[in-house]
Amino acid sequence: MLAYNKKYVDFCNDINRGQIVSEIQDALQRGFSESEKKAFRVSLSAVKNALSNVQIPDEAQVGLELRVPLTNKRIDFIIAGEDDKNQKNVIIVELKQWEKVKHTDMSDIVLLGMDERVHPSWQAYSYGTTITNFNEYVEENPINLYTCCFLHDYRTEYSDEIKNEVYSEGLYKSPAFIDDEWVKFAKFIGSKIINPPKENILYKLVNGRIKPSKFLIDCLSDSLTGNSKIELIGQQRIAFSNLKREIETALKTRDRKVIIVKGGAGTGKSLIAMHLLGALHEKGKTAFYVAKSSYIKESYFKMLTRDIPDYKVLRALFRGSGDFHKEQFNGDKQFDCLIVDEAHRLTQKTKVSFMYYGENQIQEIIHASIVSVFFIDETQQIDIKDFGTVENIKKAAIAENATVIEDDKYVLKSQFRCNGSDEYINWVESILYNKKIEPMTEIMDYDIRLFDSLPQMHEAIKKKNNETKNACRMLSGDVFPWLSMNDKSRIDIVLDGFVAQWNKSKAFAVDPNSIDEVGCIHTSQGMEFEYVGLIVGNDILYKDGKVETDYTMHPPGSGEFRRPHQRKPKREDAPILDRLIRNTYKVLFTRGQKGLYLYVMDPKLREYLRTEIERLRKTQERLKAYADKISGTK
Repeated sequence: MLAYNKKYVDFCNDINRGQIVSEIQDALQRGFSESEKKAFRVSLSAVKNALSNVQIPDEAQVGLELRVPLTNKRIDFIIAGEDDKNQKNVIIVELKQWEKVKHTDMSDIVLLGMDERVHPSWQAYSYGTTITNFNEYVEENPINLYTCCFLHDYRTEYSDEIKNEVYSEGLYKSPAFIDDEWVKFAKFIGSKIINPPKENILYKLVNGRIKPSKFLIDCLSDSLTGNSKIELIGQQRIAFSNLKREIETALKTRDRKVIIVKGGAGTGKSLIAMHLLGALHEKGKTAFYVAKSSYIKESYFKMLTRDIPDYKVLRALFRGSGDFHKEQFNGDKQFDCLIVDEAHRLTQKTKVSFMYYGENQIQEIIHASIVSVFFIDETQQIDIKDFGTVENIKKAAIAENATVIEDDKYVLKSQFRCNGSDEYINWVESILYNKKIEPMTEIMDYDIRLFDSLPQMHEAIKKKNNETKNACRMLSGDVFPWLSMNDKSRIDIVLDGFVAQWNKSKAFAVDPNSIDEVGCIHTSQGMEFEYVGLIVGNDILYKDGKVETDYTMHPPGSGEFRRPHQRKPKREDAPILDRLIRNTYKVLFTRGQKGLYLYVMDPKLREYLRTEIERLRKTQERLKAYADKISGTK
């Protein structure tokens, strides 16, 4: 979590002795390129030289490369101490070696050469707010957390670009200091770090428990009213600002646009969609959030009815993907913008009971709007009828004479699920898709446990649910018939002394009474929880040294594997069904923000996972022991 944690005087000595790079390199256990080493030396030396203009106490604490909670982002420089009133202060500094940028018309994006980058003031500010929102130590202790950026090489003749009035809000929240402002930067730090801290602030901050994470839906009302406390970070912010500008421009010219936003699980697609809906709603635009899954919409509705006085107005902003075929929709009317989340789950036709309507959900959505935005991850397709692909979106756009925008700025790569651990995601993919397990170099900071008793796992999840205020759930692979769907008295799951029903309501993810129920892929895709207790069904097994699937373990009535108008899956679809099962478990394995508890039905798969989890545990213990040794926390 923190690559370097020393007193200010030791930091200065390490700079003077030329040891700072090796200290960081050893802590992170990875090599740096020559350009990376130079960047560390130049930027950190600049900080040290700038701060020599003020009296920073020797015992002040300096941290380098602190990982931001729930993300894989790292803070360049952080310093902690007390002011003249003995108030504990922490200052986050984003360091840049930029010499010049060009301003844009977006309030948080600059041009570095031809590349769009988040303005460093907003970058630092987003890191600070994320720590404030998710770190229990910061919440429960009187700590002031400040942010700023130091562009030590930035040329003064271009100050009007980096400090353009379009960035006034970000600069107010998180000031930027450039080439001729080294003393100003030092005074900003020095005014808040006057006395040494009476406790090890950085150590406590790093080890502070991550607060129960805010569900995406917990910030729904704030997003819709333009007051979201959850800040977009990195690529999320670049994508959002460009989307907002693209849509506003298209609405002025009435040019029909189709924008494709790609990103894997946890990259922030739904969060961007919510921010976008809120921004357009605030501007008075006829914009709607569209999703195929009624489970997602019902969860949002339940939150709206609970927290917002005028929820009925906001509830109307959520539409189903099947609302736009000609039997439902007046084609003479066009909405300003339709924001399609989980676009990979769109179907070709709209199924209502036993009837199918429309011809192409994607084309119908494009037809109904001036601008349509599709958030998509094709690796999350879990049903053979899933029709949402980039190729099909492009074909539909051509048919509607709409311009397709598919750009690198709309490709999200950094994931913020599973405590921001790329290591964990890589581990899951290696297990489920029989990939080589890559050596780990970072502490995973994710709680994964295997249970031999299903009732014990359920009790552990219930305990976590009480601790996290209704933020944990039981989930399962779809291998149990839904007997209670038509008879509420029947039990769906009887296994290892555990009895339960599938979810009773579509608002399973937020219903406080659903902890004793079990959710499936449909109730959990697009949602997130603190901890998940997952029943890994016998549709996935370990055989001949690799993970395989068996679609015949699904109940005969399951619809995921049947094409329209078919009563059962086709044998020739077996390769597709194999991929769908693996995709389903990847989604289920990544619903827990902080931990996953597993009960595995196949004995051989259980033992394989036990071996891999134990290997994972030992690797993590070794990395943590090394990190503790480097940071001097033991």
